[in-house]
Amino acid sequence: MEAFDVVIVGSGFGGSIPALRLAGQGRRVLVLEQGERLTTKDFPQDWGFRAQTRLFNAYTSKDYRVFMRYGKGLGGGSLIYAAAMLRSPSEAFEFRDKTGYRVWPTSVTRQVLDPYYAKVEAMMHISRASWADVPKAGGCFAMLLDKMGLTCDRTMYPIVDCLQCGFCMTGCPFGKKKHLGHNYIPQAETLGAEFRTGCKVHHLEKDGEGYAVHYADVHNVAQSVRSDLLILAASALESPAIFLRSKPYLSGLHPQVGKNFNQNGDVALVFLLPEGFPKAYGYLGRNNAGVITYAFWDEHRITIHAGAGPPALFAALDVVREGGRKPDVPLGLEFKHFLKQNYPDRLISSLAIGLVDGDGEVSVNSQGLVEFDVPMNETLKAYIDRVAGVGRRIAQETGAELLRTSDESFEHGDAHPLATVRMGDDADRAPCDPNGEIRSHRNIFVTDGACIPGGTGVNPAHTIAANAERIAEWITQNR
Repeated sequence: MEAFDVVIVGSGFGGSIPALRLAGQGRRVLVLEQGERLTTKDFPQDWGFRAQTRLFNAYTSKDYRVFMRYGKGLGGGSLIYAAAMLRSPSEAFEFRDKTGYRVWPTSVTRQVLDPYYAKVEAMMHISRASWADVPKAGGCFAMLLDKMGLTCDRTMYPIVDCLQCGFCMTGCPFGKKKHLGHNYIPQAETLGAEFRTGCKVHHLEKDGEGYAVHYADVHNVAQSVRSDLLILAASALESPAIFLRSKPYLSGLHPQVGKNFNQNGDVALVFLLPEGFPKAYGYLGRNNAGVITYAFWDEHRITIHAGAGPPALFAALDVVREGGRKPDVPLGLEFKHFLKQNYPDRLISSLAIGLVDGDGEVSVNSQGLVEFDVPMNETLKAYIDRVAGVGRRIAQETGAELLRTSDESFEHGDAHPLATVRMGDDADRAPCDPNGEIRSHRNIFVTDGACIPGGTGVNPAHTIAANAERIAEWITQNR
């Protein structure tokens, strides 16, 4: 069996960052990635199903009401994220759930993470968008807030000389959006780290003082590799699934693995702009449309950012008008007429992100495949109602109209799964200690969104990356 000093599962922010830092110590590092090695020419301006399945893994909840996806390919989610890279507000780290438990470790605060945020910003050339970079949809959203006497901030991005093509989330075809393939990965390879693509990890197994990682290679041939130190960074859906498939081979696995699933408080809001408003041209410009508002943070602990995207984005939502106005049922012919009439001039999408309890769960079925559940309990329902109330306030005070994004309420999922192998201070509630090491098995670390213990208040990519830098530094100094 092949042996390495470190084996890392996943090449997104949680995997490639430790790969660079540990390879920099002269350790033999192997990174296993289930997707392909893609280049700029592999990122088509195409929202079709075939292009999407090459770039994303997608899942629906057991009740089919929540959709989740994450990126695949060398570089993971950095290939296809909308690229907003924001530091989490200080209050996110102080959040307590309905039982009073502080979900973030007391040793991990905004002040602690600030140097690691800065390190990521320097590596990825992150800077604030200029107003010239803000798409028209973002400008229209900012105008709505301005009519209320409220403000928007321009967002931070690793985007240089954006061409505003509108295809950030299918991989930038012009190489303007900086992903991990531009920085961490090539630097790690220069230092000797090996990245293997097309490798799907099935389970882990104790092997003496170390561990064996069992995976299927690009030809679907079973392979195994051994190391004394493992890092799981396969996403908040797949990292717990790997642990759960490993239960027969890893005795005493922490019982909270797969629990506490948090969707980062994501709630999709769509606004129909008032008559006479400037045209939004929702298909133009970066998909995260350049602006975010913190105006509701102090009262509601939510942020809202505008989005831009193709008709398919709106067509995929179960958009419903309230008060019996057409379309009053999702999809169908009336919806198609509504979309044709109002897109792209008057429809803008937005995403609210906030702090909410993580009451969901990831599991595996009898075939070992990922399943997840986000129960619509009273806590989540109250949160969604509160966010919807903010959306209605925006609409009422500006003459816009808030549209429901599901037949019953508002979509509350998509792209930000967190906390399924969370770190924390309480050994009973958190599978990982504050350094990301799973308590039940020494020298197995979790460094992706799975270990982020709660909502980040903004898009989580920057916090995942900064936390991976923090854990990687601890490993280099202590293991």
